[in-house]
Amino acid sequence: MFLHILCPTDLKERAYISLKKAVQIAHQFNARITMLNVHREFMDKHEREMLRVSVDKLKEKYRRVATESREEMKTIIHELHADDVEITYLLRKGTPADTIIEVSAEEGVDLIVICTDGRDNLKDFVTGTITEQVINQAPCPVLVIPHRK
Repeated sequence: MFLHILCPTDLKERAYISLKKAVQIAHQFNARITMLNVHREFMDKHEREMLRVSVDKLKEKYRRVATESREEMKTIIHELHADDVEITYLLRKGTPADTIIEVSAEEGVDLIVICTDGRDNLKDFVTGTITEQVINQAPCPVLVIPHRK
């Protein structure tokens, strides 16, 4: 039985597909969903200082990106008629696979629902896709939804 589902999203079409499945499972098991949006571009204070970037300008940009991402996730939930499901929206800095694994352990999720379109570049063949990394390291079951382009 699944009580807490993690649904990572990059706010692309394939993430919509996995979220739709997560909502179906949440309705079936009366579960809650944590939507996770990871941004590689968020830099910590040390990184900003090394690049000599205006801290205030970056903070404003990050705030804007975070707000827009959260609103887009809420819109998707509304479009899926999932307003009755308890949803937590998380925005994190980091690499997607590592962050998904960290959050799944921190939040004690029972299931990760993720969509993949397979290997589509050389890097994926060398290091593996985000989905492959999550499957191999996740502390819970992972439901993979295939997405054909």
